[in-house]
Amino acid sequence: MQQIDDLDVLRVLTNRFRMRLFSLLFRVGPVTVSELARRMDADPGQVSYHLRQMQKHGLIEDVPELARDSRERWVRAAMRGLAVLDLQTPEARAVVRACNSQWVIDQFERLRDFERTRTTLPEEWQDVAFGGSHHLRLTRDELWQLAGQLNAVLAPWRELTKSRVESSEAPPGTRPIFIFYHAFPEDP
Repeated sequence: MQQIDDLDVLRVLTNRFRMRLFSLLFRVGPVTVSELARRMDADPGQVSYHLRQMQKHGLIEDVPELARDSRERWVRAAMRGLAVLDLQTPEARAVVRACNSQWVIDQFERLRDFERTRTTLPEEWQDVAFGGSHHLRLTRDELWQLAGQLNAVLAPWRELTKSRVESSEAPPGTRPIFIFYHAFPEDP
């Protein structure tokens, strides 16, 4: 997880297209620009432009050793996750809110896309997806404790995924899995 405290880096991700592109890079790992364009249903020139903007800010990196010829460009996310440091100025808070808004939109669009295409998956994958909503009454400290427990549950699974990505070896039948959850206070 990389700590981000540079507003210019966060501004790059307030762009809807770039947020979707960055999210896709996390899912698919090293990939060619033409494959990214195909998956995003976009022009390769448009994808290349946004990748250059992201690369300027250290969000992605080239993987030239995977290219089969000089025309093929491979890229990957330069980090396995982002954490935004507490930024105090009004401008910084506005940028963080814009970036977070794009992030949440991306998460819900991915869930919507899954639900829309669920039946196109192999049958054994269609019924293992899960979700839920829970209404709890907690103090601020209890909510922090819950966040820590949820992250601790996911930690070994993140490490397993990291080792598989780094070694490029995963058991047959392995698929990218997207997990997201939100916990926030509401007015009673």
